[in-house]
Amino acid sequence: MLAQEGRPEHIGTLISGVDRYNPSNVHLLEDYLQQQLANDQYDILANLALLKLYQFNPAVCSPSAALSVLFLALAHAPFSPDFSLAWSLLSDSFVVGGALPPPLPSDDDEDEETPGRRAAAEPRGERETAERLERLSSLMQARKFREFWTLLKEGDKSAAKEQEVQAGLDGLKKSAARWEMSVRESIAKEVEDSFRSIKRDTLESFLGTKAQLGELAQRRNWTLGDRDVQLPQNDSNTPKSSVTHERIEIEQLARLLGRSQA
Repeated sequence: MLAQEGRPEHIGTLISGVDRYNPSNVHLLEDYLQQQLANDQYDILANLALLKLYQFNPAVCSPSAALSVLFLALAHAPFSPDFSLAWSLLSDSFVVGGALPPPLPSDDDEDEETPGRRAAAEPRGERETAERLERLSSLMQARKFREFWTLLKEGDKSAAKEQEVQAGLDGLKKSAARWEMSVRESIAKEVEDSFRSIKRDTLESFLGTKAQLGELAQRRNWTLGDRDVQLPQNDSNTPKSSVTHERIEIEQLARLLGRSQA
């Protein structure tokens, strides 16, 4: 199990053993997820373990928590497979937008209440909100940063349940106060790997902000000009030419020519 900075010891023990499949522990992973949102942290392994619990136990699924997992992956690891992994673990009931079904009783627990069981709830735009996050993830993967901010801020007026989607996104943003800054940090790193100098208005459109450009520049050692922004050199934005020398002996060349004529 990969170590994660800030991961509580009991969470590390939980997700590395068989208890990760015990639905009675779902509240521990949900509490840790809320901690990540509040403290601008990110632990993909713990979050995937939570989604796996929901997948095996649909009755304990919290749609808001599942959306929060997608939300964090979009901000902290938009160019990695994290979002796709989380998306693939969403339970069928959640994805199709239906009410979460109660568990089927067995002979052993017919008279016992399932630990952590939740009441079935009618959908309130959770599926559409998840689909919006998936569209935003696709835009980030394609490096279409302007389109990303436009969709995030203005929405899609032609989409079904747009009001519910915007309400869902607003709720997620309130739960993670630094979410947009985390997105901008991810974009900034991608820009630094591609440019050494970029027009200021282009960079502002990529980051979806003008007001916070100075804060980002100070933190990331950018040099702001009136029209351009100079970015620090790194191995990705500073290509180095390499010359390969090959030495071929006369005897090797003679053998090669002899084989070609045979």
